[in-house]
Amino acid sequence: MKTLVLALFVALLSLPAAAVNRLLPANIMAGTIRSVDGNVVTFSKSNSSLLRSVVALLIDNGQTYTVAPGLRIFDTNHRFLLAGQLPTLVGQNVGITLDMQGNVNRVWVLTDEEIARLQALQEQDSTQ
Repeated sequence: MKTLVLALFVALLSLPAAAVNRLLPANIMAGTIRSVDGNVVTFSKSNSSLLRSVVALLIDNGQTYTVAPGLRIFDTNHRFLLAGQLPTLVGQNVGITLDMQGNVNRVWVLTDEEIARLQALQEQDSTQ
């Protein structure tokens, strides 16, 4: 009985480690949220080179998007965040998708591994 309880406890502890990899959509844009003002988000796409990222810090090249009414925000553990928590994501690396009208409808807070994977995919797309 003790081994069964111990095995169940170990299995429960390993659940968060099993949910590490998330499936991100193919049309995701990776970048940083620069500001949030009501239902308007200023978003800067991530730059792959060091020179581009330094220039982005000096010159604000962010693009503004309106937030869709059905906005969904996912944190790094793929839990839902409330739309009112969007201002807390300013300065964080995120991925966004747009709906048919060009409004932000999904936001994913990205981990370092996901950012590296998306940058590698962007580099592959730019060389082809």
